[in-house]
Amino acid sequence: MQGIERLNEAFRTFTLASDGLKDYYHALKDQVLLLNEELKVKNTELKETLGFLNSVIHCIGEAIVVTDVGSRVLVMNKAAEEVLGVALASAKGKALEALGLQWMLKEGEVEIGTGKGMKTLDISSSAVNDETGRSIGLVLLLRDVTSQREIEAERQRNKRLIAMGEMMATIVHELRNPLCSIELYASMLYRELKETEHAGLAEGVSTGVQNLNNFLTNMLYFARPRTPSSSLCDLSRLVDEALGMIGPVIQSRHIRVARETERLDISGDPGLLVQVLLNLFLNAVQAMTSGGALLVRTGMFHGSAILRIEDTGRGIPREDIERIFDPFYTTREGGTGLGLPISLKIMQSHGGSIRVDSRPGKGSVFTLYFPFSNNGESRECHGSGVLSVGAGNAN
Repeated sequence: MQGIERLNEAFRTFTLASDGLKDYYHALKDQVLLLNEELKVKNTELKETLGFLNSVIHCIGEAIVVTDVGSRVLVMNKAAEEVLGVALASAKGKALEALGLQWMLKEGEVEIGTGKGMKTLDISSSAVNDETGRSIGLVLLLRDVTSQREIEAERQRNKRLIAMGEMMATIVHELRNPLCSIELYASMLYRELKETEHAGLAEGVSTGVQNLNNFLTNMLYFARPRTPSSSLCDLSRLVDEALGMIGPVIQSRHIRVARETERLDISGDPGLLVQVLLNLFLNAVQAMTSGGALLVRTGMFHGSAILRIEDTGRGIPREDIERIFDPFYTTREGGTGLGLPISLKIMQSHGGSIRVDSRPGKGSVFTLYFPFSNNGESRECHGSGVLSVGAGNAN
């Protein structure tokens, strides 16, 4: 009996222990489930945080590269991929040296060649430390400062150009003073020798001086543009003045001039507008090397006063038509490439424009559009005030 009681006691003890273990197991199971649930939440939060940080890094316009202590690439944003021409998928885990990017470890500005040309990058770096202060990586920031450096270089060029322009303006003023005297005396000499065999010599001097004076006027405006004044001007009168100034050139080249002009009042600076007409008339005349016809017409078009200058010259090739208003671009031997761009600039300063139509071998048409003025009370201008020397009527 005593043995049976002991056995029963042992069985009860085992049963109690087993029940306790079951309870502990269930409690442990519940705790594991809870911990797994918490771990799942934490992993989700961590994934979301990493995704957010990754999105932030990729949205940053500056190029960012993160490496470990061995300079192996861990993270690279899209800006860095574009600048470096390397995709993260192919660079991840590789050392910068193996990728040929060891120059990134030097702080400061560096120039690199890309598929889009040379770029200037400003590189800075920051160490990444763990909670103990031990270095575990490096964050490299690459700022593209190409535009800033180009702007600074352009600013320096402009400063030099301004200084050159001031010097050029001074030289032009000094040259124009004696030219006025030479032009006046040449005109007087031409009138005296008009019926003699030496008339051509005086005419050549006058023409050369006029060409030089026109060149200097263009150079002066290019170096020091002035704000146009505003007067009520008769466009046909400005045409008269400009044609009169190049009368000897027109006659020497045997060019026929036809006019279909009427009084049209426009508002502008007469001196600058005569310079525009002079540039365009000379451009037309120089395009006709062995005679030709020059037709000048005025009219109205959609509320604008227009002036058409048509010549029968050599015309302008299609590949040159878009560049003729670029400063210093010329297809004529000995040309300066300033007349047309300055004319366009003056027209734009008056709120006007220039249109060009040309057929190689047939001739060109330059159409000037002026804002029309019908204000009869405005002050009327009586010419540009520019010295005009010509040989007879240019018409």
